[in-house]
Amino acid sequence: MEHELLKRKVAQKAGFTPELSRDFEDLSQLIQTDTGDYLSPTTLKRMWGYLHNEQVQTRRHSYDVLARYLGHESYRAFVDDVARKQGVQSMILANNKLTPDDLAVGQRLCITWLPDRRVVVEHQGEGHFLVTDALNAKLAAGDTFTCHLMIQDEPLYIDNVQHQDTLYPAYIAGKIDGVKIYEME
Repeated sequence: MEHELLKRKVAQKAGFTPELSRDFEDLSQLIQTDTGDYLSPTTLKRMWGYLHNEQVQTRRHSYDVLARYLGHESYRAFVDDVARKQGVQSMILANNKLTPDDLAVGQRLCITWLPDRRVVVEHQGEGHFLVTDALNAKLAAGDTFTCHLMIQDEPLYIDNVQHQDTLYPAYIAGKIDGVKIYEME
């Protein structure tokens, strides 16, 4: 379902539905000009069913490129946006997750979110974290919080935030577009 919607939206942005061989060449050029990523006319023909080759599976990268053409970071971000707009209230998440059990005491994580927020945190054990560095975020170096589940590309919900001299019950990072989580050496 999402693949078909993605193709319809791409055709809508391009201003035409590819039907002829030349259309796929034009669409390939539009996508490359807009994103800097190249999808061959043959790949596009396969995706639109112009070529019938059951043995060739469309790679995730191809869907990611089409999603970027539409202004999304990835195909997953496109699907999530569609779900939000359709009012989906629940879904199974297949994204990477981290729990305190996955982290060693002293392990550091870099967490980023839009537009240009970044915090580096150190796991203190049992889901307690210390902010060691912060850029453009309300959290600051020296703040502490607890968190028992972090999911890539989803909002980050933390609690028991000790910020300066005040204890706050909760904080949300990346509320709209989610967060990126990187393990640091």
